[in-house]
Amino acid sequence: NSPSPTVDVYANGELFINDFEFRTATPFVDLPAGVEIDIAVALGNSTSVDDALFNFDDLVFEANKNYVIFANGIAGDPDFPFTLAVTDAGREEGVDPDAVDIAVFHGSPGAPAVDVFDFPATQLVDSLGYGNFTPYASLPLGEYILDVRPEGTDNTVGYFFADLSDLGGGAAIVFASGQLGGDPGFDLLAVLADGTV
Repeated sequence: NSPSPTVDVYANGELFINDFEFRTATPFVDLPAGVEIDIAVALGNSTSVDDALFNFDDLVFEANKNYVIFANGIAGDPDFPFTLAVTDAGREEGVDPDAVDIAVFHGSPGAPAVDVFDFPATQLVDSLGYGNFTPYASLPLGEYILDVRPEGTDNTVGYFFADLSDLGGGAAIVFASGQLGGDPGFDLLAVLADGTV
């Protein structure tokens, strides 16, 4: 979710994700639990971990947890620096075959905390700040018009259509991406457990 060039991701010195593009995702993958893992990020034409521009050292993942990790922020920006946003509450599937479990991540640098409504008036998200995740909520299957507003206001940033009709028993994370009035522009996207965005 960082609007940077295509990157390569290394784990403990070995290539882990090749040519990782902005606004794409992987499915859930297994990593060793209880050991230190160093994550390094290099430009997409890298030849080894020695080309890394960013290093995140000594990460330790607990067994039997599902981690969701967003590359977020802007490389070289002191106000919204490139970083990894992590939650250990990820879900590979939902808890109800007749609903879909949705969490939300605010990854839009410079955007205020937001409220999200199922237009016109059903509030789904309350005061979600930049870099934060909501807990999962089970939503009935169907079509939604998501109305994103700066927290506590009636000013709409944008409307986004979401058809959740075919996601019964599934889980997804909706994420804010891009910049309000900037380039790339603000967008609201969703990533499924299989890595589909």
